Amino acid sequence: MADALLQVTTRGLLDIAQVAAFGDSNGLAGELSKHFGLTVTPTPNRAVTAGDLSVLWHGPGQWLIVRAPTAALLADELATLCGEAAAVVDLGHARSVLRLDGEGVRDVLAKGSSIDLRPARFEPGACALTALGKIGALLHAVGPQTIDVYVARSYAQALIEWLEHAARVRVLAGASGTP
Repeated sequence: MADALLQVTTRGLLDIAQVAAFGDSNGLAGELSKHFGLTVTPTPNRAVTAGDLSVLWHGPGQWLIVRAPTAALLADELATLCGEAAAVVDLGHARSVLRLDGEGVRDVLAKGSSIDLRPARFEPGACALTALGKIGALLHAVGPQTIDVYVARSYAQALIEWLEHAARVRVLAGASGTP
């Protein structure tokens, strides 16, 4: 059987901001929903996407908001919207986003993560914070065979090297010993 092809591409320049509610996360989710015209929820491990905008759960009362750059800086727009209700941090230059696409994507990522990546558990629209090959990452299931991986920019090359290794290594059933 031939190896499954896994394509890794960078998402390019993105405007990324983290929003963390100081109090009422439901109220803030409502304000974000109104502002962006989609349903933002405080439900853990859920993401919503409309066009080039994604809002990903990033912890209790926290969201990572991602979109293509516009004339207005996303963090400034969100700081004005949220006022004193939340902290807003611009992460556009601090994060790299890799898009992994292919039928082997879940198997490769499972080699370095403790979360259940089976399609029935991590369906499109799911997101989760995890360690991936000892690198802190946010995974976002964009489609059945497409997962975006958000990492600190300084770890992007290390993650690419880990992915290259993980895609080559096969784990045989019944193998003995510990890694």
